[in-house]
Amino acid sequence: MLGVAAGAQGPTLPEGLTQLVYFSSWDDLIFAVTGLILGTLLVVWWRQQTDRWYWIVLATFLAAVALAGVSYRIFQVPPHFVGCPEGCLGWRGYPLPFATLDFDGSSRWYPGDFALNVLLLWLLWLGASVAWRFMGEAVDWPDRSLRFRLIFALLVGVLPWALLPRYFNPPQAEARGEELRLAINAQRAAETTYDITGLWIHRLALEDIHYIGTILDPLGRPERPQAQVCLRGYTYFYIPWQRYRITLDTSGVTALNLAVRPLEGSCWE
Repeated sequence: MLGVAAGAQGPTLPEGLTQLVYFSSWDDLIFAVTGLILGTLLVVWWRQQTDRWYWIVLATFLAAVALAGVSYRIFQVPPHFVGCPEGCLGWRGYPLPFATLDFDGSSRWYPGDFALNVLLLWLLWLGASVAWRFMGEAVDWPDRSLRFRLIFALLVGVLPWALLPRYFNPPQAEARGEELRLAINAQRAAETTYDITGLWIHRLALEDIHYIGTILDPLGRPERPQAQVCLRGYTYFYIPWQRYRITLDTSGVTALNLAVRPLEGSCWE
């Protein structure tokens, strides 16, 4: 089913902080404090396990910063009209957004939101390192052959990250009511009628909905306009692959055709 990501919302923080944050609010401050406490406890745990704990902390932190930077390029919701007829700004970043994307293609990032995203990613990496440590001890990692360790690292350290798109939705435009129905029907058509998802494409994210001009029925009476739904397909490691434009009939139920679109440029041309 189609998951719906939260739209970009303005901050409820004082006006003086609007240069630093856009998506965060006071509620996120609780997450930041809790995250720092949890991160400190994990660092203390690693200090008790090895003398090289600082390398683990540094490596996981640098990995978090690198992933946050990569997410700026990979994860984006373009400016759209679904959910807001007057037009909504898009955003970049994952799992938390930290940059806005305007209709003219310009982007602006916010350091406070970026720091919050890095904190979340660092906690994920640090927590994963602890899990890997336990699993390594369970299989007697130091005493295993090189072939076993390579296969184990692939299955435990690489494959779960590669398959994340199968279990978690990427960022996407927010749809409600009739637009949500259209988005769900388009995704179902993409998955069942056109067999887009499967071994290579694991997840589809809603980008926008466009309406074609009003069509007349056989008696010359105007019918509802046809809807075109633009979906972005993600493959392993959340790498965006292609976009798909699905045209629905006037009832918004049956898919009429599918057009494969590149990631850049307009989805409607």
